Amino acid sequence: MQNLNLYQREKINRSGPQPKQMWLGLGALLLLCVLHGAWLNWQLQEGGQRLEQAERLAKVQRQQVEAAQANFVAPQLDARLPVQLARQEAQNQALQRLLRSLAVRAEQQRGGFVAPLAALAEQHPPNGLWLNDILLRGSDMRLQGFSQNPQLLPQYVQRLSQNAVFRGRLFSRLDITRDDDTHLLQFDLSSRPADQEGRQDE
Repeated sequence: MQNLNLYQREKINRSGPQPKQMWLGLGALLLLCVLHGAWLNWQLQEGGQRLEQAERLAKVQRQQVEAAQANFVAPQLDARLPVQLARQEAQNQALQRLLRSLAVRAEQQRGGFVAPLAALAEQHPPNGLWLNDILLRGSDMRLQGFSQNPQLLPQYVQRLSQNAVFRGRLFSRLDITRDDDTHLLQFDLSSRPADQEGRQDE
């Protein structure tokens, strides 16, 4: 037979989180939210400072560009330059002519007297013309002699002018006199380089 105690309260078994634990969890969650908000605020401030620095740098660069544009002066061609270039080209051409003349003279001097004498002998007519004086002094040449026929002299001068040794020379002087005793034509022929002849005429 079972006895029943009608005066004792029945104990109820409760399971799940206790109120104290819930308050602790809620406090931890609030702390995490506060920390996350602080971190986000710090990130925003850091980004704002970087943005301000970038804007200041861009402003300084714009000011530098504007100052450079204000101080920029477009280059202008000097009006004297074409005249100076023309004068320089003329001097260069004159120098080239002088160098060619010096080269011809140097070649002639290296050849000595052998090449001119050989050319004179090669172009000499077989008869009717004699040379009694040959003067070779630097770039000048002078020939003196006699001729029986006046037509031989122009032909002789032409053959000499066509010879490679005397190329570039001008036989600028030819004096002819007749010897009354021998009835021969006495001639005096002289030449110099063409560039010297041009400067002498000036």
